[in-house]
Amino acid sequence: MSLKGNCRATGIALAAVFGLGLFGSGCGEYFRPVANPIPQPGGDPQHTRHALVVSRNGACVTGTSADCSTGTAVVIDVSGDNAAAVFTGVDGIGRDPVYAVAPTGTDYVVNEVDNSVSPVILGGQGGGPNVISLPAPTPADPGIIPAVPVFAASARGKLFVAESGRNMVAVIDTSANILTTEIPVGPTPRALVATPDGTQLYCLNQGDNTVTVILPANNTVLTTIPLTGTSPVWGTVSSDGTRVFVANQGTNSVSVINTITDTVIPGTAPCTDTFCVGTGPNYIVYDPTLNRAYVTSPAGDSLSIIENATGAVPTVTTVSAAPAPCNGTTPTSVTALADGTRAYVADSSGNSVCILNTTSNTFTKRICLVQEPATGAPPTAPCVGNATPVFIASDSDSFRVYTANQFQTAAVGISTISRQNITNPATGVVTGLVTVTTTSSVPFVVGQAVTISGVSDSSFDGVFGITSVTGAQTSFTFVQNGIVNSAFPCPPNTCTAVVLPSVSLIQTSSDSLVLNDNEVTDNSSLDLITPPLTIPAGGTPTFITMTP
Repeated sequence: MSLKGNCRATGIALAAVFGLGLFGSGCGEYFRPVANPIPQPGGDPQHTRHALVVSRNGACVTGTSADCSTGTAVVIDVSGDNAAAVFTGVDGIGRDPVYAVAPTGTDYVVNEVDNSVSPVILGGQGGGPNVISLPAPTPADPGIIPAVPVFAASARGKLFVAESGRNMVAVIDTSANILTTEIPVGPTPRALVATPDGTQLYCLNQGDNTVTVILPANNTVLTTIPLTGTSPVWGTVSSDGTRVFVANQGTNSVSVINTITDTVIPGTAPCTDTFCVGTGPNYIVYDPTLNRAYVTSPAGDSLSIIENATGAVPTVTTVSAAPAPCNGTTPTSVTALADGTRAYVADSSGNSVCILNTTSNTFTKRICLVQEPATGAPPTAPCVGNATPVFIASDSDSFRVYTANQFQTAAVGISTISRQNITNPATGVVTGLVTVTTTSSVPFVVGQAVTISGVSDSSFDGVFGITSVTGAQTSFTFVQNGIVNSAFPCPPNTCTAVVLPSVSLIQTSSDSLVLNDNEVTDNSSLDLITPPLTIPAGGTPTFITMTP
């Protein structure tokens, strides 16, 4: 089943506490939570709702030149469940893209290592690189302090970028896509929060536990707000713009700022001037339908729900993700449906998504992103496979939920590859079943996306979805229709298979994974499990965002 042609209806300041890519090992450290580029993109996404997934390639280290390759940005068409466009270094995506915003018409990707911002002009793929350079050392002036951009927010027709290396916020004129000025803020700015009307911008400064209030209209600083909580890492704003919520990783709390007075609202004991949440909060998002904020705490294995009734002191309910049916271990990101019925939590170590009923504030279901445990397994059995979802988003119609999954394996050699066309005697449908035999055992799992490369018959090369795996995990199959039977031996280290990072799609109507639309044989000896539809992320995903 080729993911190139059989699609039916396919943090950078995000803190964590264990090692995965750029996961930190303690409070104050971070991870960046959403393959080969897909040939022949499926249409112009300029006027469609879309998800934007940014991915890095290689182990990027800020300030070095040969540590990683340029990143990738994949545009996912919400209506078509496919990758409508793939942007790479040729199109201006820099090294280590860590964040993205999608206002309207043009998306922006923040490249930490390259000290730049890439405008992704939808419908303009192939038009050459688009890059907005931020301050960085040059041979002519090696003393320039690098920007090290980590976050961006849009307000008043401008793009504001947190420069963690320079303790500045860069201002970009989006009509011309040029840097116009920089605004001094506190040490180590990590996140930005703009009010809905764009009149105020809040910069969270991790280095001194303050929030700088900026007026976007004239690019000036209004005031600086000291926080009682420490290590602010992410923020969000209420739908009416009157309150900003700041996740403090160092003190396991959330500070709530009154945007009318720019003062911190007194919290509740045992927290001081803050509201207690789970251990090591790393991400927070606001649900405008229910007027509440959701906070994930990977170290505390929990989700906190902050009720924000107008004029009232916020109240907090913290729900453990550990018990069944969620069986959570490391909740890293959360999204709320626009219809207010459910919230979805990405559990990176659990390789799953947990669903919260927003009426009862209880977890009601777990969705395994690769494969469910075997039939008859106890309810606490772990999901099969290692998807490692690190970021999650949902579309404005409550139609789809998307997870950016970081899992990938090193390339494994292929010894033989063959294709056999099988005709269903009842329907006459022909299914091309490809069998791949590898040189070593790898955790191949039904539903994973895999890249095949180096086969002498290049029609085998590409991205495919695994449909079955042998017990020894040295052989797997996928479907590839419309090509004649063939078989090839592969010299060692010539043909390879690599399991890819990907984006999984959940259909909210049934709270299940979107499946590939494949015609397969009904011959019981050749029955294939229809695998979930995944979209290659183009590298290791770091962030995923949605258009408004």
